Amino acid sequence: MRELNPQKYLEKYTGAPVDFFRFPGNYGDSLIWHGTKILLSSLGITERYVELSSPVYSKILFIDGGGNFVDYYIDIKDFLLKKANVYKEIVILPHTIFGEQQVEILNSVQGDLTVFCREKISAEFIEKKLTHGKLYVWHDCAFYNSFEKIPGKGSGILNAFRIDKESVCEIPESNMDISYNGYAQKPLDEFLVMIRKYKEVHTDRLHVAIGAALLGKQVRLFPNSYYKNKAVFDYSLSKFPNVSFVE
Repeated sequence: MRELNPQKYLEKYTGAPVDFFRFPGNYGDSLIWHGTKILLSSLGITERYVELSSPVYSKILFIDGGGNFVDYYIDIKDFLLKKANVYKEIVILPHTIFGEQQVEILNSVQGDLTVFCREKISAEFIEKKLTHGKLYVWHDCAFYNSFEKIPGKGSGILNAFRIDKESVCEIPESNMDISYNGYAQKPLDEFLVMIRKYKEVHTDRLHVAIGAALLGKQVRLFPNSYYKNKAVFDYSLSKFPNVSFVE
């Protein structure tokens, strides 16, 4: 398993047009998308967004990072089952990946395959099972964002706990799931304004935690229903002195 910044790896695509698959997501996922836009823009890579019904515009496919290529969701799975072998090259940006069906799909890809995992548990799982292609580990693309920190600003605690199938925490009475009301390409203004109001953030939403960490807030990150939150904390967020994980 090798660490490699996608910004270095993707230099070979500088100036190239690529097909780009961005699966549906919540407002927190917009932090990934905006970070990815920063990454691609820095390299002069132009992306054309594709869906299952879209024609193929380029022989190069990028799949946005996140946590969609797991047993809980079907978007990347369905796209690759239908479209994987029409592309000469496929790059999966930093992702959490688990499940035997996902591995079978990766191993069926006929073109050049490059997989980035955003934490080490997924990377170790894929490393044991991937029959071909390149595998790297690097941080979630949300970390390509940079926001102004204003120490000491804000008051009170924002409880932002999810209420979907990844939830395992007891929901506080004063809960505001700010990731729920939004989508993966929505401008970040409302998301950041909401976090900036508070001094401290308690959440099991990974990208609420990342956004709050980048803004310099005190963050307590709680588990979700599988290893994602803890794994990303261990690999990335543990480096932030203002972030702690609640077992």
